[in-house]
Amino acid sequence: MAVEIITPRDEAHWLEMRKQDVTSTESAALFGMSPYITHYDLWHRKRSGVTPEFVVTDRMKWGNRLESAIAHGIAEEQGWKIAPMKDYMRLVGVRAGSSFDFVITSLGEPAHLEVKNVDYFAFREGWIEHDDGTIEAPEHIEMQVQHQMMVSGFKRAFIGAFIAGNRGVVIERERDEGVIASIKNKIAEFWASIHLNIEPSPVMPGDAEAVIRLNQYAKPGKVLDATTDPDITELVRQYKAASVLEKHASEDKETAKAYLLEAIGDAEKVLLADWTISASLQAETPGTLITADMVGDSYGGRKGFRALRINPKRGAAK
Repeated sequence: MAVEIITPRDEAHWLEMRKQDVTSTESAALFGMSPYITHYDLWHRKRSGVTPEFVVTDRMKWGNRLESAIAHGIAEEQGWKIAPMKDYMRLVGVRAGSSFDFVITSLGEPAHLEVKNVDYFAFREGWIEHDDGTIEAPEHIEMQVQHQMMVSGFKRAFIGAFIAGNRGVVIERERDEGVIASIKNKIAEFWASIHLNIEPSPVMPGDAEAVIRLNQYAKPGKVLDATTDPDITELVRQYKAASVLEKHASEDKETAKAYLLEAIGDAEKVLLADWTISASLQAETPGTLITADMVGDSYGGRKGFRALRINPKRGAAK
């Protein structure tokens, strides 16, 4: 099967190439495994070639900045030689593509090193650590690594995870031809559905955001008489009822928070049988000279406040 290797000129070129393929970070959506995108949303993005503006969070920024350091730290501990993989690779006939982090060059045959910077809560909630010390990554990451080996032809890959800023974990994975065959079949069905314009049904509530985004145009002056439409009338009733519940839930949450803070007093941390409460004081942030001059010193920054966080203990019912 023909493999095309492309060196991106810049980020815009890289993003444009990704539009023509199902990539390694997207294929999990075809199995309902992706926490980032649904099958329905992916279908519309690939069909239209339009993707929503990608918002880079602080976590993503720091993850990118630390990626090389984490990779070289893991390589040093494992005794590996590594090199960055700059190219974008794609299986032309399959319309599957992938970018990569690093390649391990000292194991006889090349192997992928996929780097993940994982905070403590994400690790606790999404990763599985067995009693014998073995670790499984979340299913969408496991799928990503198999997709990468499908595209590159490599036989081995390693997931190098840096957990909570102080723990390195290495997970070895071998190429699984059964999983790869399933990925290829799903991708073939996906592109066929786009060619035949067979839209997948949205699954709520996961697809609500995508459906709302796809229905943002209103034709000026157009009026729809739905006075006899029972479906739209029922949807309006549901929307209004949900709005009332939302308002009451917000009020109930604030009331519970008030009583909880009153109950724990000035304690910074509270231990319960199944929960841990953190109620630390966040320092006041002073304003800038500009904001102080414009709106007064009392509004120039952020006042101090208590950050209330409630986390379940490991193994406790949530």
